[in-house]
Amino acid sequence: MSNRNLLVGTAVLALVGAASCTDNNAKVLGPKPSQGGGMFQSYVALGNSITAGYQSGGINDSTQVRSYAKLLADQMKTRYAYASIAKPGCPPPIDNFNNQTRVTPTGFPPSNGGSCYLRSGTVAILNNVAVPGATSGDPDAPGGTQFSNLLTQLILGGQDQVQRARAANPTFASLWIGNNDVLAPGISGVLTTVPGVSPGLPSQATFTANYDKLITDLTTGLNLKGVLIGVVNVTNAPILFSAQMLQVPQFVAALSAAAGKTVTPDPTTCPTSNSLISFLIIGAIKAGTHPATIYCEKIGVQLLGDVFVLDDQGEIAQVASYVASVNTYIKGKAASLGFAYLDPNRALDSLKALTPPQITATGPNFAAPTAPFGKWISLDGIHPSSAAHILITNYLIDAINGQYATTLAKLPNP
Repeated sequence: MSNRNLLVGTAVLALVGAASCTDNNAKVLGPKPSQGGGMFQSYVALGNSITAGYQSGGINDSTQVRSYAKLLADQMKTRYAYASIAKPGCPPPIDNFNNQTRVTPTGFPPSNGGSCYLRSGTVAILNNVAVPGATSGDPDAPGGTQFSNLLTQLILGGQDQVQRARAANPTFASLWIGNNDVLAPGISGVLTTVPGVSPGLPSQATFTANYDKLITDLTTGLNLKGVLIGVVNVTNAPILFSAQMLQVPQFVAALSAAAGKTVTPDPTTCPTSNSLISFLIIGAIKAGTHPATIYCEKIGVQLLGDVFVLDDQGEIAQVASYVASVNTYIKGKAASLGFAYLDPNRALDSLKALTPPQITATGPNFAAPTAPFGKWISLDGIHPSSAAHILITNYLIDAINGQYATTLAKLPNP
């Protein structure tokens, strides 16, 4: 779950759902749900690329309808409308990892204006207002405080997420925001602000101020129930692979083929390193913006051993500590609101705990180009697959049922 133009986080959007065909005015009325009574009368989903339905480095109507937000609305039996982006997409999702060349050193391929347009029939009142690339400061800031892109304009039409969400007179909301605050510096390997390289981790004070303002702007004057979702620990993203993989000749050979030149692990810093290397380094090597030697620790020459590297000398622990702290805050915020809370790392940890692990740190499997990161992660190495969205939905249903004593039915296991 990218540069500031897409997901750096990143990276829109027709109308679906049985009850989303006629509402085009300021009041939204969906069918009376069979579970939860009026609590699920009007559902809104705020967030970033995962909520919007971004997969495999792109987004279109086919990926949007696989979002956990759509699956959750289906289980609530409530209205669901979203701004539907026409195929091929904005940008089109990739379908073969080995053939794609669009992933840039900063994350995600740029939007192509020629492929970015909405399908006809998009309504004024949306239930999913999430925008790829949004950070904690963006959902209540028109156009986004830290980025501006075509997807933002297509989805929100000049308003912000909170404005579009409140237009639906929501009775229930899900909010998953904050991943991009950590993802951008995490996959760049640089946790401090370096213009053109990394936005850096925001201070926890900045994060909590952003989140507090967002919650206030969303909930004021509404009798709103909901669920808050915590921040993903980016060190679990399989786009980051262990430096120990650089001791496997076959893997290095595959990296060299992807880069179009011989990739050499530094013999001094890599053999005993447990640092995490961002696969985005290969795009930089291919583009000639990074030498073909991979350094696994900082060497004091410009950013070598720092950019695209989360070192095991403190950066990995710093990210984990940051995520744990902001998630403790989000959990407390949910409790103060009477909302449910979900720690998404529970799902990741459960998959890593399986034998064999379902999410690993061994990098992409070049021999399986249509599923290089396995069943649960799409082809960009960051965003959940369709199967993972089902898993996320079921975790959310457990959290909601536990908080509100509802009886939402879970989906069949993927």
